This record gives sequence, structure tokens and C-alpha cells, in this order.
Amino acid sequence: MDTNHQKLYYNRNDIYMSPRIAWNRLNENKINPEIIKEFPVNKPMKFNKALMVKAIQFGMIILINYRGDKDKWRGGRERAICPMVLGRNKNTGNMLVRGWHLDGWSVSEKRNTKKVWRLFKTDNVMSMMFTGDFFRLPPKGYKRNDRVMTEVTYVAADFNVIRRNQFKLVQQGLIEDEEETDIKKPGTVSIEVKDTETMINLEDIWESDFFNKNNQQHLKITFVKSIVGAEYMAILGVLGTKGNTVKIYDERKLLGSYKSVYQFRINHHQ
Repeated sequence: MDTNHQKLYYNRNDIYMSPRIAWNRLNENKINPEIIKEFPVNKPMKFNKALMVKAIQFGMIILINYRGDKDKWRGGRERAICPMVLGRNKNTGNMLVRGWHLDGWSVSEKRNTKKVWRLFKTDNVMSMMFTGDFFRLPPKGYKRNDRVMTEVTYVAADFNVIRRNQFKLVQQGLIEDEEETDIKKPGTVSIEVKDTETMINLEDIWESDFFNKNNQQHLKITFVKSIVGAEYMAILGVLGTKGNTVKIYDERKLLGSYKSVYQFRINHHQ
């Protein structure tokens, strides 16, 4: 199993993965630093029920090597997940993990999938590994009462518990608080936007009604790229500074963190 999980998903400043390891406070000579007791970072191990419960209670991002029932590849596939619910189905007797699938291969869809809900049989988990990263917000569509866990639910993510557990780690200096991290970043700003659901033709931006020369004397636009993944967004009416980080909200919903990659202003009277 490749322990270089950064190849699979990029986690810096994503909405779901705010608290991070304060690596400078850990022993750099230690190969597998232990932030969570008995659950070292970057060390693959066999599926362990007790540790999976702990992962859910602390909001830990886990990399599993998983081989589904229909997967012909014996080596399994790496999947980065936020484990949310652990329980057992009464009809099948299977122990199951409901996870927010951050990134990894989908056998049924025959492609990599990102940020979707998936159900995993624990018997098919060939190994599990703590990536060293955490999530702190419930993914869209999360429900604690999982109907598939008809026999018993061992644990379901309670975000009040997760925040308390993570706060203890912050106090111990093992991870950084989200707000503390943002203050350290010069140029980080927060803005609120409204989604126009508009596709922009960069070869002729005047095709869009939002760029109508007749009712707009000056055009200010900034292009940003998501820090996690490769999502681009054009923000009309603002000018940014290249390289600056911006947190973007739609009303009160955080869409994510982006980097300003390009910006320009056009005066129509010039």
C-alpha cells in the first residue's frame, strides 16, 4: 500500500479537513508519529473495529485499501474516506462503514470518484491507515440514523464530540485550530458570492448577459482555483491579488478555499 497519500487527495484548507497536524511540534525522527493513542500516522494496519470507532469519534481521515466483491483486482484499491457510521446489517450480518468518499477508484463507475457517499464491508478492507488529517464539518447529506445499520450502530459521527476531541488535541499542540491557521496566512480573506450558474466563454466573454457593455462601465473579474482539486470559479466585481487565498461563501455555506490565479479590469471607455 502506498503510504504517500498526498498523491490520492490534496487536503490543504479544504472545507472538510481544517485541523491539521502541527508537524513542527512532533518528533521529526519518529517515522510514524502518534497523535491518536495506538493509531500512528502513515502506518497501514489490518481493519480494527476499536480504532475505526476512534477514527469516527475524532473525525480522522482514513486511507483504506479496499477490494469490493466485484473487484477482480486482488491488490485492492486505495480510497481516502471520512468514516461516519460503523454498524451491522441484520439481514446480511455484514459489519459496514458508511464513509464520505473523498477520493479513490470506483469499480462500479470504472473511474475515480470524489466526495460521494459509499458503503464499505469491513471484511473487504485489506488495510486501514490514519493519514494524519482530520475533518470537522458534516458532509452534505450526512444522517446519523443510518437505515442500513439495522442490527446495531456501534458509532455514528457526533460533531459535538468530534469538536471536543479535536479541541483537546489543539490544547496539546498536536493539531492546529482552523482559525489559528488562517490568521498565520497573510492575504487570506473571506468573501460571499452568488452562484449565477453561468459558463463563461473566455474567447468572447460578452456572450454572457453579466458582461453586457451597455450597463457596465468597468469590468472587474478574478479567477480562482480550488486548493483541493481543480475547480475554477470566476468572481465578477472584485479584483484579487495573484496567489492570495480566499474563503468563498454562498450565503452562510462555505464553498471552500481557493487561490487567486488571474484577475483583470476592463474600462469600456478606453
